[in-house]
Amino acid sequence: MTAEIGPRLAELAGQGVPVAAWCLDCGHHRILAVADLLARLDSRTAVAAVARRLGCGRCGGRAIETRPHYAGLGVVAGHRWEGG
Repeated sequence: MTAEIGPRLAELAGQGVPVAAWCLDCGHHRILAVADLLARLDSRTAVAAVARRLGCGRCGGRAIETRPHYAGLGVVAGHRWEGG
């Protein structure tokens, strides 16, 4: 089993940075509060690994991608920001 790389939930919590989640099937997206994620997940969980625990609230899809949501950087290339 390979370890996930990238920032951990504890790091984002310390920086006050939420997690952005995208459904790769329908393009739906949400900004998730790290405090809510920490209520369900270990603080050492990599942000990329959070995606495996999520499902889309719009289409029910499980093809989810998660990244830190650094406000001010704009939309991350490769994601369809449709609707809201």
